[in-house]
Amino acid sequence: MIKVVFDPLSLDAQSKQWWEDWHKRAEAATDEAIYAFESWLEQRPTGAFKFTFDDAIWKALKDWIRDKLFFGKCAYCESQIIRNPTHAEHYRPKGAVKRKTASGVLKTAVCEMMDPVAVTIPHPGYFWLAYDWRNLVPSCYDCNTGMGKKERFDIKSEYKILIGLGPAEIDAFPDYAKPRQSKKWPGYYYLSPVGLDQLEQPFLLNPLNPTEERYPQKHIRFGVGGLIMAVDNSEIGSMTIDTLKLNDENLRIARQAAQETCADKYYDRMRNVDRSDVKALLNEYRQGRYPYSAAALDYLKIRRREENSIFSLDGE
Repeated sequence: MIKVVFDPLSLDAQSKQWWEDWHKRAEAATDEAIYAFESWLEQRPTGAFKFTFDDAIWKALKDWIRDKLFFGKCAYCESQIIRNPTHAEHYRPKGAVKRKTASGVLKTAVCEMMDPVAVTIPHPGYFWLAYDWRNLVPSCYDCNTGMGKKERFDIKSEYKILIGLGPAEIDAFPDYAKPRQSKKWPGYYYLSPVGLDQLEQPFLLNPLNPTEERYPQKHIRFGVGGLIMAVDNSEIGSMTIDTLKLNDENLRIARQAAQETCADKYYDRMRNVDRSDVKALLNEYRQGRYPYSAAALDYLKIRRREENSIFSLDGE
């Protein structure tokens, strides 16, 4: 998993116009979803919230994100997406949420709301983020739907839907993370992905625009042979591996092959008198241009540490 940083303001004029047009559609669709939820919530329901999303909106963006930001790869496992259709994976599930219990069973998450309506409901999903680009990442079938996360989204704290905020609290959010105001209840808001991360403390890593403390490399490490492990027993790393099944044997074999390919490229360039292309190669891997770039870089670090140790012993 490679960290990807993206700011729509950095787009060129032509791309920016397309982005703004898409964003307007997404905003209108989000307003529709919020209105439907709040109308449903007013009835003090006992069942689950159901809503029909316009998937054409996020489908219009998924290929762009996959190719421009993730170089045609799954954002989670870094497998190249070639034949299977790309899933526009919602990092926070849009229609329902499940969490794993202490006994290892997946159960629908429950939200106990006090304000603005006192009711206990099954988590309706993060419907207000269904069209939010910050909540959309390209995913392969296995990570998203097959043996992967599906509706699972485990957090350390409590799930948040509508929360009351005062003017000072609103001002404290940076412009890119401002919450969205309720349609029916003044003073109540839906948090942005950044705000939700702070309050909910999710266990699943998101490679798109992570905060520094949630950089993937701080929680997941790769070893020789494509093995994967959590860094210093990181609970976030362990839960991410478990949720996405990143320790799958076929995936390990693919990572191992990528590690060996990367090492061959690196040492071929190191043999040249002019080693300027070594830096270029490493930058390509740091950007995630190749499948399993994170695993390849960790493998190179291991090889280099071993070599330095050998050279040190030779010098004694």
